Amino acid sequence: MKIMMKLSDEQLLQTFLLLCYPQTPAETLAAKLADGINEERLKWLINRHRVWNLVAAAISKLDSQFFSTDFRLWLQGASARRQQQTLLQFKVQTELAKALDEIGVKCQFFKGIDLSLRLYGDLNGRYSRDIDLLVSASDAIAAERILIDYGYTPLNDAFTDTAPGQVIRGSFFKDKSYQASGLPVIELHTRVNNENTAFSQAVTEALLAGGQHLNVLEYLYLCVHAVKSNCHRVKWLIDLGCYYEKLNQQMPHWHEQKWREAKKFGVVRQVIACEYLMAQCLGITVEPKRFIGLQSYSNWVMGTWLDEYSSLISLKKLILPMLMNGQFEHRLKAINLLLFCPNDADVAFINRYASGDGRLLSLLLPFRKLSRYTKKKLLEA
Repeated sequence: MKIMMKLSDEQLLQTFLLLCYPQTPAETLAAKLADGINEERLKWLINRHRVWNLVAAAISKLDSQFFSTDFRLWLQGASARRQQQTLLQFKVQTELAKALDEIGVKCQFFKGIDLSLRLYGDLNGRYSRDIDLLVSASDAIAAERILIDYGYTPLNDAFTDTAPGQVIRGSFFKDKSYQASGLPVIELHTRVNNENTAFSQAVTEALLAGGQHLNVLEYLYLCVHAVKSNCHRVKWLIDLGCYYEKLNQQMPHWHEQKWREAKKFGVVRQVIACEYLMAQCLGITVEPKRFIGLQSYSNWVMGTWLDEYSSLISLKKLILPMLMNGQFEHRLKAINLLLFCPNDADVAFINRYASGDGRLLSLLLPFRKLSRYTKKKLLEA
């Protein structure tokens, strides 16, 4: 179904996206802002998409006439608070990297600060609330011990868990989360996607190998990562636009490799969808490729940017990213995750009744999920 936006919404969204994108010329922004803008609605969009720093950088280059003093002061304060959080993240990352190196654990911090420095040349370019740390599966327990020594505790499961329910659930997920008082949450990854496919393995190996400032596989991963959540925050599209332009500058013939690798790993539709959104929203020139339903999907995604983000799972949110992937292996593993990954109640059920590793009990999980879904729908009726 096509999402219809009011003209004022379309204009606001276009201006907001151009404010977020660092490559937008100041004169283009000035022309867009000539007739004014709803500052309260703009504040809401900035908070919703977590782009305080990007918009603050854009507005600092414009004449003061375009925004009220109150708005500028609000944005300066909001951006300053996020910059302090980023400095704390940088401190934590630096100290953890040193501790992991001392025990011989090869690691890579990805997305977050690392991506901000490479794409924007600034620690504070893109804001991230948490830290993503990637290690090999064989180093996960050693890395977890370093986090615990630093003061972190697991939010849910840990790599050292032995209870069958936690072990089964842990096998489905790419990461585990850790928290510490006054510090950013850390997600400790052993792969980049929950579905442990050839694509996930290739990207994980490429990131851990390091050594490349820009990487075509990483660009493909960022496309897949964005579509996985239906690009519900525009900052991911901005990252992709900046990555795309930098690859154009530094690797003139990278598109051949991009499409070759995308076809190999079955992620062509994700790349097309992201590049179509780049062209529509940021004015980036891309190779015109399409698939059936592309425009409807893109309109739906853009429509969600003007609404409150909901973490509630829906069939549409689950199925669309799955259909985007053209590789049978990915779809099979995504369906397996959907049917057999236990929630907290399932974990408690397995731990209570399991004899051995609990794998036989896990075969009952699809029926438990169906029963919960049916009961919920009946209560809603």
